[in-house]
Amino acid sequence: MTDPNKITNLTFTCFMKDSADLKLRLRYDGISQSHFLRTLVSMYVSKDPLMLQVVEKIKLDQKVMGKKKILRTRKDIEKSSKILADLGITKEEKENIFDMIELDTEEYYE
Repeated sequence: MTDPNKITNLTFTCFMKDSADLKLRLRYDGISQSHFLRTLVSMYVSKDPLMLQVVEKIKLDQKVMGKKKILRTRKDIEKSSKILADLGITKEEKENIFDMIELDTEEYYE
């Protein structure tokens, strides 16, 4: 597996006014653009409940996913969180599980 701490770039396009407004709001709040975007990515990947609400709103507004499927997805996420809690698996252990699997696989093929 590649180094998870390796830095990568994300590039996207937006309207010039949105870019300017974002920079003004971030400057007002004292947050750098890169810190703001890294935090959003982290919240999305870690399935932060606040971010999941934002994602649901985006899906509904963009009609990317139907209401029933959004509800089913929300229930799946809640169910998986409950299972992890019932098993006593912490966030750190969850993050390390793929590293452990990879190590076992590499040792198997050596």
